[in-house]
Amino acid sequence: MPSLYWVALTLVLVINNFCLAQNSNNSSDNTTGFFPPSQKFYSSGFVTPSPPNIQPEFRANYMQHKFDVNIDTHIVSGFIYVSPSQQKIRADAAGDGVLEASFFDFQNTTSNGTMVANAIVSFDGGVTEPTCSSFFVPPFVELFPPDFLAQSNAVFSGVQIDDLYGPVDTWTFSKGDNLQVTFFLDPNNVLVRFDFAASDSLRTFATTRFFNIIPGPINATVFETSCR
Repeated sequence: MPSLYWVALTLVLVINNFCLAQNSNNSSDNTTGFFPPSQKFYSSGFVTPSPPNIQPEFRANYMQHKFDVNIDTHIVSGFIYVSPSQQKIRADAAGDGVLEASFFDFQNTTSNGTMVANAIVSFDGGVTEPTCSSFFVPPFVELFPPDFLAQSNAVFSGVQIDDLYGPVDTWTFSKGDNLQVTFFLDPNNVLVRFDFAASDSLRTFATTRFFNIIPGPINATVFETSCR
């Protein structure tokens, strides 16, 4: 009859092997998340997906890192409101000694449509009275309809592991002559990140992340400002 020591050791080894097998399986499942096997690149069951509709109207925290040959690094974070139904975006941002609210009106653009009216209310260096500035600028975030990816002929570029969201679907498309854009979607087809790279003389790259995302309509009072 085996001693209690050997019985106990055998049970420990069996339990450990069972746990390791479970952990191995869970790890494999986590790499695909909620996405189907048909989206695994090197699978005989792979099926080319069609571009999904995305949630176009939302508010969220955001952060962006942008750089080019003239700017080593430009990082900004804050809260953003994106409303295609009202043709407006508001981005509240905090920087080094600066607080600002930036209002983009997509109903007021230059004749070629490339630049949008932008009113900025800012508090700089601890002042108590805001400064108002108005420009026409290329917006750092675009408005898009639900079928934007299909309209842009976006190509499925695989499931990637995002450091904030885990597995995300990626869709890539070109804009203009030298701009490459990638959208990152969570399993509910909510935009959680987008990157763009411009292969022109400035060699610009930017990555923009959204988190604490609240999909749905936005109150019009959010876009009210005396700054014009």
